[in-house]
Amino acid sequence: MNEPRDIVEQFSFPSEVEKVEIHGNGIINDTYVVTFSNPPKSGHSRFGKRAILQRINSEVFPDPPSIMHNLAIVLEHAASKSSVADPASEFLLPSIYKTKKDDYCYRDASGNYWRAIAFIEQTTTADSLQNRNQAKEAGTALGTFHQILSDLPVDQLKDTLPGFHDTPNYLSQYDATIGQAAALTQTNENRVFCEQQIEKHRALARLFLDANPPVRTGVMHGDPKLNNILFDERSGKAVSLIDLDTVKPGFIHYDIGDCIRSCCNTAGEMPLDIQDVHFSVDDFEAILQGYLTRAMDLLTEHDFERLYDVARLLPFELGLRFFTDYLNGNRYFKVESDDDNLYRAQVQFQLLNSIENQERQIREIVAQCRHNSG
Repeated sequence: MNEPRDIVEQFSFPSEVEKVEIHGNGIINDTYVVTFSNPPKSGHSRFGKRAILQRINSEVFPDPPSIMHNLAIVLEHAASKSSVADPASEFLLPSIYKTKKDDYCYRDASGNYWRAIAFIEQTTTADSLQNRNQAKEAGTALGTFHQILSDLPVDQLKDTLPGFHDTPNYLSQYDATIGQAAALTQTNENRVFCEQQIEKHRALARLFLDANPPVRTGVMHGDPKLNNILFDERSGKAVSLIDLDTVKPGFIHYDIGDCIRSCCNTAGEMPLDIQDVHFSVDDFEAILQGYLTRAMDLLTEHDFERLYDVARLLPFELGLRFFTDYLNGNRYFKVESDDDNLYRAQVQFQLLNSIENQERQIREIVAQCRHNSG
């Protein structure tokens, strides 16, 4: 009984299930959309018609119940402050459907963990930014998320991914892998490019861990990439930040850097031509402007000074992870071909170079946005 259609019978949904279909193109969890045959007519207009059903990848997330523990705490806290950040805001987070045994997730006979959350209707996602207004909305969504959770004590959350965003550890894993993989993986110019980029940027690995004064810890989303932001399909307003598996204590700077990394790459993460990869300073400015409308008070003088460096760190870190996974035989990220993770790594390092080539403009934008928001 491990098929999605059978799994849905374990959850307390508001109606009979009409159909279950594969949903999205995520590279971690297996995701399905559940459609109800007779959705309830009461409640929030964005909820109740469908649900998201996911099989949590236990190789990536070794403790799925802890993920759901964090999710429940975050959603409860967010619900209590739904209008605090901006009374006119439509920003919301999905609710959880419990199992028929009143648990937050279901474990099947094979040991897989499944969870179900509300599908947020009348929204759309994007794999690349369509315009400057959408960029500003992306920043607003992340700023709203950080503001809502800024007073949630981090000790209430579990560390669901020990070592996540531990760049020195990723670098150590790479160092342990590269020698072993030399005889197993054919050397080519693409691999050489990745190796050269890693050697060139090694100092980035400890930049934030060794920062003085120390970087403050807060509640971080962990994966605020563009296609995890939901936009209202009519107005274009950002209404939610989804995929909350990686919510945990950490540096909110990493969220800002990851949002920038994802959104400001004009070509997307798997472009047809890697030469199209470019960091858009215009989109960066719009994202930062949007973020500061919600979370200006969360950033100190030192936080602003570190924005350029975190913009560099996140593509370096992700490129390092993609490349190491490629060398290890693609065990972590889903692939359709053996070279997918090699290409993904190239894209991130290309983006990193584009960021560094525009350092002056980026620092000027940070200074101007801070001045205008102060």
